[in-house]
Amino acid sequence: MNEKNDSIDIEVKNIDSIESDKYDRQKRIKGWDQNKIRNSKVMVIGAGATGNEVIKNLVLSGIGTITLIDYDFIDLSNLNRCVLFNSKSAEKNEYKADVIKEACRDINPEVKFITIKEDLNKVEKNIYEQNDVICSCLDNIEARLEANNYSYYFGIPFIDSGIDGYFGTVQAVYSKDKNSACLQCGISNKDLDLMWKKFSCTGKELNTEDGETVGKIASFITTTSIIGGIQSQQVLKFVLGIDYFKEYGIWDSQIGKPLIGKQLNYNGLTNSFKIIEKAKDPNCWICSFIKSNKKD
Repeated sequence: MNEKNDSIDIEVKNIDSIESDKYDRQKRIKGWDQNKIRNSKVMVIGAGATGNEVIKNLVLSGIGTITLIDYDFIDLSNLNRCVLFNSKSAEKNEYKADVIKEACRDINPEVKFITIKEDLNKVEKNIYEQNDVICSCLDNIEARLEANNYSYYFGIPFIDSGIDGYFGTVQAVYSKDKNSACLQCGISNKDLDLMWKKFSCTGKELNTEDGETVGKIASFITTTSIIGGIQSQQVLKFVLGIDYFKEYGIWDSQIGKPLIGKQLNYNGLTNSFKIIEKAKDPNCWICSFIKSNKKD
């Protein structure tokens, strides 16, 4: 056989890299820059089921610094879908943030982990500016809007998610993309009526006369894994692609555009995904406020 035809037209990686570099496989992705990942700072708000998945993925990817905001405690009912919790932490009713920090130290000690065990509205607002991406894994509209509003004001990419049984959503907001909607743009009167009702995964049941739990969001691991995976992928898109966008005004095709101004809906019953455009509300007080009072 001709020696020329025996050659394989692929780049051969150094054997030392394959065996000793834990990020070797992801570095092979076109457009990947591990230095950007290593130097990035991501804030995750909410340490529930989706928060567990997002943080696990970011830690494995090698994100430089993760700041986690959550003041809740672990309950036994969390253990069917929260990969970073354990039975002992539930029995001791430990802080979710503390247990996640300890678990992540074992997974990847290179990642710096900061925990803030306070209600979001009590956290200093300049913390938004100190991060490259804000990730909302929250269970109530009020906190989501607060995170959206400050992220938008400071020009920090914001990614929100929501789950309910077989269904889930992911949406990205970025104020530098001036024609795209923010989270506030899509808030309806019905949403506002529900704003003060916090649908806790572990709170007291409101009504069980018919044998069903009222006031708790239905949740299990497959939906949270899927939504958490998509949400963490959006984080990486921003981290890897935002410099290119700032320079050229478009997103690098090797990285792909995040879900800015779009909402991805997952339906586990029909095994389907649907992406819908979120219309920008010209009367949105967040977008209008930023446009009128903040210069680029």
